[in-house]
Amino acid sequence: MAALILAGCGGSSAPKATGQTVAGPGFSFEAPAGWRIERAARQVTASRDSELVRVASFPLVKSYSPGLFDRVARELDLRMADVASRTGGKVSGKDTVTVAGIRSHAYDVDVGDHVDEYTFVLRGKREYLLPCLRRSSSGSEFCQTLATSFAPA
Repeated sequence: MAALILAGCGGSSAPKATGQTVAGPGFSFEAPAGWRIERAARQVTASRDSELVRVASFPLVKSYSPGLFDRVARELDLRMADVASRTGGKVSGKDTVTVAGIRSHAYDVDVGDHVDEYTFVLRGKREYLLPCLRRSSSGSEFCQTLATSFAPA
Protein backbone atom coordinates (compact mmCIF):
# COMPACT_ATOMS: atom_id res chain seq x y z
CA MET A 1 0.00 0.00 0.00
CA ALA A 2 2.81 2.40 0.89
CA ALA A 3 4.42 1.73 -2.52
CA LEU A 4 1.20 2.71 -4.28
CA ILE A 5 0.93 5.91 -2.28
CA LEU A 6 4.55 6.86 -3.02
CA ALA A 7 4.12 6.07 -6.73
CA GLY A 8 1.08 8.31 -6.86
CA CYS A 9 2.88 11.15 -5.10
CA GLY A 10 5.89 11.28 -7.40
CA GLY A 11 8.03 9.13 -5.12
CA SER A 12 9.93 7.66 -8.05
CA SER A 13 13.69 7.50 -7.61
CA ALA A 14 14.33 7.82 -11.36
CA PRO A 15 16.53 10.84 -12.12
CA LYS A 16 14.88 13.72 -13.95
CA ALA A 17 16.33 14.67 -17.35
CA THR A 18 18.25 17.92 -17.05
CA GLY A 19 20.00 17.91 -20.40
CA GLN A 20 20.08 16.64 -23.93
CA THR A 21 23.07 15.36 -25.85
CA VAL A 22 23.57 17.29 -29.06
CA ALA A 23 25.80 16.03 -31.87
CA GLY A 24 27.29 18.17 -34.60
CA PRO A 25 29.79 17.65 -37.39
CA GLY A 26 32.79 16.31 -35.46
CA PHE A 27 31.67 17.14 -31.92
CA SER A 28 29.03 16.67 -29.24
CA PHE A 29 27.91 18.55 -26.12
CA GLU A 30 25.14 18.70 -23.52
CA ALA A 31 22.46 21.37 -23.79
CA PRO A 32 19.63 22.11 -21.38
CA ALA A 33 16.56 19.90 -21.82
CA GLY A 34 13.78 21.49 -23.80
CA TRP A 35 15.93 24.06 -25.57
CA ARG A 36 15.38 24.43 -29.32
CA ILE A 37 18.13 22.88 -31.46
CA GLU A 38 19.21 24.45 -34.75
CA ARG A 39 21.80 22.97 -37.09
CA ALA A 40 23.87 24.62 -39.80
CA ALA A 41 26.81 23.45 -41.91
CA ARG A 42 29.48 23.71 -39.18
CA GLN A 43 27.57 24.55 -36.04
CA VAL A 44 24.80 23.52 -33.71
CA THR A 45 22.90 25.93 -31.46
CA ALA A 46 20.61 25.23 -28.53
CA SER A 47 18.54 28.21 -27.39
CA ARG A 48 15.73 29.46 -25.23
CA ASP A 49 14.61 33.07 -25.49
CA SER A 50 17.77 35.23 -25.54
CA GLU A 51 20.04 32.57 -24.03
CA LEU A 52 22.00 30.08 -26.07
CA VAL A 53 24.85 27.63 -26.23
CA ARG A 54 26.58 26.87 -29.52
CA VAL A 55 29.49 24.93 -30.90
CA ALA A 56 30.92 26.05 -34.23
CA SER A 57 33.81 24.36 -35.99
CA PHE A 58 36.25 26.06 -38.35
CA PRO A 59 39.25 24.75 -40.29
CA LEU A 60 42.65 26.25 -39.48
CA VAL A 61 45.13 27.07 -42.25
CA LYS A 62 48.03 25.76 -40.18
CA SER A 63 48.05 23.00 -37.61
CA TYR A 64 47.81 24.21 -34.02
CA SER A 65 50.16 22.92 -31.34
CA PRO A 66 50.17 23.73 -27.60
CA GLY A 67 53.41 25.69 -28.08
CA LEU A 68 51.38 28.34 -29.93
CA PHE A 69 49.11 28.97 -26.94
CA ASP A 70 50.56 32.38 -25.97
CA ARG A 71 50.81 33.65 -29.55
CA VAL A 72 47.20 32.67 -30.20
CA ALA A 73 46.17 34.54 -27.03
CA ARG A 74 47.32 37.84 -28.51
CA GLU A 75 45.26 37.24 -31.66
CA LEU A 76 42.20 36.22 -29.65
CA ASP A 77 42.54 39.28 -27.39
CA LEU A 78 42.26 41.48 -30.50
CA ARG A 79 39.37 39.44 -31.89
CA MET A 80 37.44 39.67 -28.62
CA ALA A 81 38.06 43.42 -28.30
CA ASP A 82 36.55 43.76 -31.79
CA VAL A 83 33.56 41.57 -30.87
CA ALA A 84 32.96 43.64 -27.73
CA SER A 85 33.20 46.87 -29.70
CA ARG A 86 30.79 45.68 -32.41
CA THR A 87 28.22 44.47 -29.84
CA GLY A 88 28.46 47.58 -27.66
CA GLY A 89 29.95 45.50 -24.87
CA LYS A 90 33.13 45.29 -22.85
CA VAL A 91 35.55 42.39 -22.34
CA SER A 92 35.13 41.77 -18.63
CA GLY A 93 37.12 38.60 -18.15
CA LYS A 94 39.81 36.43 -19.65
CA ASP A 95 40.89 33.00 -18.43
CA THR A 96 42.71 29.81 -19.30
CA VAL A 97 40.45 26.76 -19.01
CA THR A 98 40.71 23.09 -19.85
CA VAL A 99 38.04 21.78 -22.23
CA ALA A 100 38.08 18.15 -23.40
CA GLY A 101 41.59 17.90 -21.94
CA ILE A 102 42.77 20.82 -24.10
CA ARG A 103 44.19 24.04 -22.64
CA SER A 104 41.88 26.71 -24.02
CA HIS A 105 41.19 30.44 -23.96
CA ALA A 106 37.96 31.83 -22.45
CA TYR A 107 36.56 35.37 -22.50
CA ASP A 108 33.56 37.11 -20.95
CA VAL A 109 31.93 40.05 -22.70
CA ASP A 110 29.34 42.13 -20.83
CA VAL A 111 26.67 43.38 -23.24
CA GLY A 112 23.78 45.19 -21.59
CA ASP A 113 21.95 42.71 -19.36
CA HIS A 114 23.85 39.73 -20.83
CA VAL A 115 27.19 38.05 -20.30
CA ASP A 116 28.50 36.41 -23.44
CA GLU A 117 31.07 33.71 -22.69
CA TYR A 118 33.38 32.62 -25.52
CA THR A 119 35.70 29.62 -25.29
CA PHE A 120 38.20 28.81 -28.03
CA VAL A 121 39.32 25.19 -28.27
CA LEU A 122 42.13 24.60 -30.77
CA ARG A 123 43.10 21.09 -31.81
CA GLY A 124 45.21 20.14 -34.83
CA LYS A 125 43.75 21.86 -37.88
CA ARG A 126 40.43 22.69 -36.21
CA GLU A 127 39.10 25.58 -34.12
CA TYR A 128 36.01 25.01 -32.02
CA LEU A 129 34.23 28.14 -30.82
CA LEU A 130 31.92 27.59 -27.83
CA PRO A 131 29.86 30.72 -27.19
CA CYS A 132 27.34 30.79 -24.35
CA LEU A 133 25.06 33.82 -24.14
CA ARG A 134 23.19 34.27 -20.87
CA ARG A 135 21.35 36.93 -18.95
CA SER A 136 23.51 38.49 -16.23
CA SER A 137 20.87 37.47 -13.70
CA SER A 138 21.02 33.81 -14.78
CA GLY A 139 23.49 31.41 -13.32
CA SER A 140 26.34 30.18 -15.47
CA GLU A 141 25.50 26.49 -14.96
CA PHE A 142 24.54 25.82 -18.59
CA CYS A 143 27.71 27.59 -19.78
CA GLN A 144 29.79 25.38 -17.51
CA THR A 145 27.96 22.31 -18.78
CA LEU A 146 28.79 23.30 -22.36
CA ALA A 147 32.50 23.47 -21.53
CA THR A 148 32.62 20.30 -19.43
CA SER A 149 30.55 18.19 -21.82
CA PHE A 150 32.10 19.30 -25.13
CA ALA A 151 33.83 16.44 -26.93
CA PRO A 152 35.55 16.70 -30.31
CA ALA A 153 35.37 13.59 -32.50
